[in-house]
Amino acid sequence: MNNYSELSKLYYQKVNIEEELRKRLENPCVYKTSLYILPILRGERVLKEVELFFLPINDILMLQDEIIQNSKEILKLSGELPKIAQKYCIREIMINEITKSEGIEGVHTTKKDVYNSMNSTKIDRLSGIIKKYKQITEKKIEKIDSAKEIRRIYDEIFGEEILINPENRLDGKLFRKNSVFITDGFKNIHLGDLTEEIILKHIEDLIKFSNRKDISFLFKACIAHYYFEYIHPFYDGNGKCGRMIFSMYLARKLDIFTGLSLSYAIFSEKEKYSKLFLNTSSSKNFGEVTFFIKGMMGFIKKGQKSIKEMLENKIEKLNFSRDYLDNLVLSDSEKKIMFIYIQNNIFSEFPLKDKELSKILEISRAKLRIHIENLMKKGYLVEISKNPMIHVIDDELKEVLD
Repeated sequence: MNNYSELSKLYYQKVNIEEELRKRLENPCVYKTSLYILPILRGERVLKEVELFFLPINDILMLQDEIIQNSKEILKLSGELPKIAQKYCIREIMINEITKSEGIEGVHTTKKDVYNSMNSTKIDRLSGIIKKYKQITEKKIEKIDSAKEIRRIYDEIFGEEILINPENRLDGKLFRKNSVFITDGFKNIHLGDLTEEIILKHIEDLIKFSNRKDISFLFKACIAHYYFEYIHPFYDGNGKCGRMIFSMYLARKLDIFTGLSLSYAIFSEKEKYSKLFLNTSSSKNFGEVTFFIKGMMGFIKKGQKSIKEMLENKIEKLNFSRDYLDNLVLSDSEKKIMFIYIQNNIFSEFPLKDKELSKILEISRAKLRIHIENLMKKGYLVEISKNPMIHVIDDELKEVLD
């Protein structure tokens, strides 16, 4: 299937589209999803329903192999990390994923915003999404088998945001009751399902599709992401919720790191991500999702590439730092403490509080203070905060290790 093109592109090349569509639909390799859409033409849904279908072209089969192989390599690399480094690494990736998912929706959120929310006892607009992503990092990933489960995930993510913006409160039994229109400022670019009855029917179809055993899990994940956004079951937060569910699925089927790199990969190409949805919904593509699968798998692979490069770079730094530490004249306890600070320096953007270090080492604050004072006298640590008490690696040592 060399030079396999979108039907919408062939339309402008004056190809016989009806004949080409017939060939694709009658191809013995075609996958028909039993998921139906009303395509978009000039900002309006057309009245003729079409079934989503795809062909397993070489491009997506190659991407599938690469993604599965990348996941194995990521698991091997992450397995080389000490437990503390792994914990910091996953936390940083999670924080980054949350900021990027917010950014895709046009909401400016800093890493510090997320970190502060994570460490606060107060409930804020980020508490829900942090809780759900933390469940991914802890491998507490639920399988979605009902519309009620989707509504529950939405409530957990957006409970506090709905209190702030009550106009987005859901008014149906489970989802929205009224219609929604998404515009680019000039015209409609997407129209969600018109009634809750249709939403519920399509969500039920989506869950059935997700449980099919005759389609690769990666293809299913991509198609399910498209269809969820097509349905648009909520007034607001569809994109964030959809990517959250996608991440959960990737983490369960592949690995946590891959699951937590999706929004990061999409963020720098938001326009491309948006066009994937628009092109798939176009009446000129007749329900074909082959290129949506290809595009989304490209994002997954891109996220994995960034994770692999990050892990390789940081493991190299960690190994160098460990060797350097072994040659310092320090007691075993001091080396243990310094190695934790080194892991924090390499794998976290946020410094380690003394009380956290005390818990990790399972020693009293008083005993820890003695070790830290000795390390400060030797020029390896400096105090940067008294309340809370925080120490970090001295700048000179940091330069050597970097």
